[in-house]
Amino acid sequence: MEPSKIFVRAPNWVGDMVMATPAFESIRRGYPRAEIVCGLRPWLRSLLDGSGFFDRFIETPRAGGLGGLCKQVKELRREDFDLAIILPNSFETGLVPFLARIPVRVGYRQGRPLLMNVGLRAQRLRRLFGRRGPRRVPEPMPLYYARLLKLLELPELRDRGTLTVTDEERSFIDVWARDRGIGPDDKLLLLNAGASYGASKLWEEDRFAAVARHFADAHGMVPVFLAGPNEVDMVDRIATAAGAIAAINPVLPVHTLKALVERAQLMITTDAGPRHVAVAMGVPVVCLMGPNDPRYTNYGLDRQIVIQKAELECVPCQKKQCPLGHRQCMTTIMVDEVVVAGEQLLDQV
Repeated sequence: MEPSKIFVRAPNWVGDMVMATPAFESIRRGYPRAEIVCGLRPWLRSLLDGSGFFDRFIETPRAGGLGGLCKQVKELRREDFDLAIILPNSFETGLVPFLARIPVRVGYRQGRPLLMNVGLRAQRLRRLFGRRGPRRVPEPMPLYYARLLKLLELPELRDRGTLTVTDEERSFIDVWARDRGIGPDDKLLLLNAGASYGASKLWEEDRFAAVARHFADAHGMVPVFLAGPNEVDMVDRIATAAGAIAAINPVLPVHTLKALVERAQLMITTDAGPRHVAVAMGVPVVCLMGPNDPRYTNYGLDRQIVIQKAELECVPCQKKQCPLGHRQCMTTIMVDEVVVAGEQLLDQV
């Protein structure tokens, strides 16, 4: 029997959220008559404005202890859901719908086999001598989610994310851009130098500034550096050195980022959330990939160039801080490499 009320627990990071949008669309198409409610971190709510994937949202901040966990359980229990689809892999996200007594709970089962009564075990890496490794075999997140949804025989998923820009978001960015001297016909180069994951993903500030100056001088592009709430000082330094615009004072909310990205001709970024927003918006991307395994995000590559020093023995380490102390995977990426990649993508437009 088709469920009438479905709880979908969304991922917790901007990039993973964007990569989950094909799954959201498939769930909506597969259950057109059901009420579908999304549980998500509060700051990600507006990223889905205009999408139509969900009927309602429930904010699911980090539980932060037994009291927070009990509050979430009580809220879900009152909703009386028929089905829960849990996309994150954490124990907590599986425990809440289990304690809320949602009868059918779909999700990956590693680390929580009793909590998910419909699910899969992701294939794990094997270490030497047949010992199991701590991580799953890498595959792009849209495919990872698609594999899970096949258990429900839902419609085929798109191969990349999809985001909707609302008229209100466009109007906000129109005013924001005009106030900073950006005209409607200016060619925008967006640069994202931050990475909330950790310092191991960061590229040298002077190199970002040099890349911005190149495209401003060679193509008349207007370089704009994006910033997260904890990146204001760094972005201000780089933008000042480059003679560029810094998206600070205020920092752009995540939902208005969609409208700004929509206007861009090129993005140059670390492996961070704005990369995935650009891919979803069809904007060409040069991604500077350091310690992370690119196989988790190898999708939508027709308009992306990923630069990574894969020949280094320590790559990928997946560490937030470089254990060797010198971040060689990022410091060996040169300005000329990034410029050439950007020029190649512009030639394809």
